[in-house]
Amino acid sequence: MSKSTIFISDATRRNWDKLQNNGRDRLTRRANKSRSQKIITPEGYVMAGSLPRFVEDLKAADYPINELIFSLCALFLESNKVNEDNRKRFFEEYAHCQRMDLSVPRQILKNRQDDWLGFIYQSLMTEGKRILKGLYYTKPVVVNEMLSDIHMVMGETFLDPCCGSGIFLLNVEHARMEQLYGIDNDPLAVMIAKANLIVKYNESNIYPQIYQLDFLLHAASALNSLKFDYIVTNPPWGTEKGKQHDSDVITSHEKASLFFTESFKYLKNNGIQHFLLPTSLLKIKVHSDFRRFVMHETRLESVKCYHERFKGVFTDFISLKVSKKKVFGEQNYKVIGVNNEVSLKEVKVTDDAFCPIPILSDRDEAILAKAERLRHDDLSHSRWALGIITGNNAKVLKDRPHKGLEPIFTGKDIGKYSLKPASRYIKYNRADFQQCAKDEFYRAKEKLVYKFVSNQLCFTYDDKQRLFLNSANILIPEVEGMSTKTVLAFLNSSLFNFLYVKRFGDLKILKGNLSALPFPKVTPEQDQQLSALVDRALHGDLESQTEIDTLVFSLFELDSEEINMIKP
Repeated sequence: MSKSTIFISDATRRNWDKLQNNGRDRLTRRANKSRSQKIITPEGYVMAGSLPRFVEDLKAADYPINELIFSLCALFLESNKVNEDNRKRFFEEYAHCQRMDLSVPRQILKNRQDDWLGFIYQSLMTEGKRILKGLYYTKPVVVNEMLSDIHMVMGETFLDPCCGSGIFLLNVEHARMEQLYGIDNDPLAVMIAKANLIVKYNESNIYPQIYQLDFLLHAASALNSLKFDYIVTNPPWGTEKGKQHDSDVITSHEKASLFFTESFKYLKNNGIQHFLLPTSLLKIKVHSDFRRFVMHETRLESVKCYHERFKGVFTDFISLKVSKKKVFGEQNYKVIGVNNEVSLKEVKVTDDAFCPIPILSDRDEAILAKAERLRHDDLSHSRWALGIITGNNAKVLKDRPHKGLEPIFTGKDIGKYSLKPASRYIKYNRADFQQCAKDEFYRAKEKLVYKFVSNQLCFTYDDKQRLFLNSANILIPEVEGMSTKTVLAFLNSSLFNFLYVKRFGDLKILKGNLSALPFPKVTPEQDQQLSALVDRALHGDLESQTEIDTLVFSLFELDSEEINMIKP
């Protein structure tokens, strides 16, 4: 009996068959973005100047990436005054690399302030490679914020365990070359980081202490018994698959949390560790192992909330700063809001509640508390389903209707109480799709559908058994005393949008978050009234949405001042 027969479920095997398993437990194709050839140019990474145009010329020339990066590094070193021993050692280390004849604008070569080499490398890396590596490079403005309270003194050391092209290392103030250490498993990123540091520390005769290796597996071989005063980085995000680490702490095997806990081993007593992390580590159940580690093993200094995202990534992020100091009694930590969030408050950490996002005013908290007091039911016992994952949209979806095809809709087609006309068509055969919910969800007599990636709640109603792709999710609500349309009225109301944003502040509309929203008790008459208003809204009556808001406000006993805070 093969290993796959032992460990792979029937459902997984069916998916493998659909994705053309080659008989050796490997998929011959993937139905996700890991094969995407799309190029995502980093925004806000360097000063513009002539660099974007130069990058476009490089893209058009389609040079081999290894030779190109080495040649650019070589020109950078030759065009600037650097320590001669370091220059020679660099060329000896990369003697195996092929040199190309390139013409680079002098303005670029003389730019010693920005990581223009890293910008070019990022600009030539496909989306698929970034996803497979879990790499999203950090904007200098975020780097500088994370480094703002670090002032290196003699004898202190700094480590970036996922240094990439060296953006953090380049921006540590008052540092000397011998105080800086970096690790990355990408050979081209390591090459760039070394060139960047040689040019910045042009008078130093210390060769950059940048090591190419997998930090999670082989850090000890490079760092030996070294401990650091500061460890700062933006680690890869995503699940670490196919590798075993000697960690009994992080069982979820999320890359960022694995890097965090492994790095903490190399932090000196009283040292500071500062990581950029996805907000999911603070709020998703599967990452409770990470939260327990932070609570019990570190002293939490601050959490900074960024209400933005990396280009091509549908999640916001935080910076988490901890120290290795002895903790006495209960911990409290500072939560710093950015992007127009102004309040600063203390929030106690517990195993189950470690989510400082978003930051609430006293009035916000009063409204949330009032809604909670009037909770009668919620969506926790409702039925949920994902839209269809075809496995190959380009092949399966058609732009025109045809015999045997039916319309299929995406999250972008969904508005509040509305659905755009179909622009895609599909032949519905469940066996052809990578992932597909049961027919009872798509063909339900009535259902609600909503945008999955959105900064606000956006639901509509379907009683025509229509199909949806996985950018739209399906909800068949079961709330005591409420019809499906009445549930829709609450979910699309200004109050529920306020409650969701204030409690969760995510760029994804998650089932677990929706299930936590409080629904009040309604009478049969109120249920009929709201359902009738939804009928009007579904026919394009905008005034009915205002009437729905008014009725929802009254059911939660909100006063005029509270209502004015909520209204968009």
